[in-house]
Amino acid sequence: MNIKLLKQKDFSLLIMGKLVSLVGTNMQNFALSLYVLKITGSATKFASVLAVTLIPELILGPVAGVFADWFDRKKIIVYLDMLSGIIVGIFAVIFKINGGLSLGYIYILVILLSMASLLLQPAVNTVIPSIIKKDELVDANSIVTVIMRLGNLLAPAIAGVLFGFYGLLVILIVNSISFIVSSISEMFINIPKSNKKPEKINVKAFFGDFSEGISFIKNKEIMLSIMILCLLINLAADATFSVGLTYVCKEIFKITDYQYGFFESILVVPMIMSPFICSMVSKKIKLGKQLFLGYIIASILIGIIAVIASPFYTNLFTGNFIPYISLIIITSLCILISGVANIAMFTIIQKETPLSLMGRVMTVMTTGGMATIPLGKMIFGLLLDNIEAWMCIGLSAVLLFMVIIILRKKLSFDEKCDDDEEKLETLQDIDLSHES
Repeated sequence: MNIKLLKQKDFSLLIMGKLVSLVGTNMQNFALSLYVLKITGSATKFASVLAVTLIPELILGPVAGVFADWFDRKKIIVYLDMLSGIIVGIFAVIFKINGGLSLGYIYILVILLSMASLLLQPAVNTVIPSIIKKDELVDANSIVTVIMRLGNLLAPAIAGVLFGFYGLLVILIVNSISFIVSSISEMFINIPKSNKKPEKINVKAFFGDFSEGISFIKNKEIMLSIMILCLLINLAADATFSVGLTYVCKEIFKITDYQYGFFESILVVPMIMSPFICSMVSKKIKLGKQLFLGYIIASILIGIIAVIASPFYTNLFTGNFIPYISLIIITSLCILISGVANIAMFTIIQKETPLSLMGRVMTVMTTGGMATIPLGKMIFGLLLDNIEAWMCIGLSAVLLFMVIIILRKKLSFDEKCDDDEEKLETLQDIDLSHES
């Protein structure tokens, strides 16, 4: 991993700004969950707070990508971070005046911040390809992944201490300051302007530009293949890890809460290691092949997890210790390998998409990919009620393996040289400007 990239002013300012606001936001989310449970004692109301964050995403998801391509991305990032800081600051004042926040106020706070984040993320995702050379994108994405995952680890620990000693008010103040500090640091980033706002902003212009993003994905084989793969991963693999593994640990292996906590904690290690591995592997294996091999190996490892959860394996031992350790090892390997493939996938999307379309394409890919997550969880839950867990996991592995084999040629494509890519982007940008 090329750590020297952090010496580039624009890249380091962007990453540090995002890290500060990420830690502040995750601290606030952690504290809010404890606060809602404290004031209501209801798990349902706590879950409802998490659920309302999906409302802006469903309504504004497509809009966010178009706006990121229309308007100055630097201004979007700076203004939205500053606005988020002001919003949190206002609610800190409300908390101080009222001696707390009602559930209604918490709903409003969460929805406002979710809307700001939704509009912000497409702009942020387009900045890195515009300030980093294409041959350094893998290293840049690896650095971002490591730093953000460390931030995700730090936030709950810091929030737990602050909430325990000082309560929610201090965390709201800290988060408000983190957004404002992030906004100020982003003012000094030099971001090339590649936005193409139409002369007339109306519904027709919006749908016209939004359809360009969809057409780009449909007409480019690698992008369409990645989209299909994302839909499947979120349908089958996500449910396996979020629902299946929990069921296996608690209902089949009958492990203690402590053992399950250790299982969850140890999986953080491969998450942090995967960016380093990806950076090394990408120097020897092309991204397309890395993507294909990563997910084909991951599907095989999911198949091995199915075997570990089966009675054929568990009945070989008198206790649950060896199956439990086996599950930790294979799951860790699977997360490590899939983490490498994920970074390769994200880098391919960045390399293959012109900057003028980046916001729309990223939003469509992200929103579309997430669409199958709730469906996958429901289907997996229904299957668990009717067939054995190892069979459910096995079906996920087979489905993933088959689709990756079918998409093999399209996923393991030969990357173009940088010069060819730049020429392609220039031609695409010219075509788009003629159309508008």
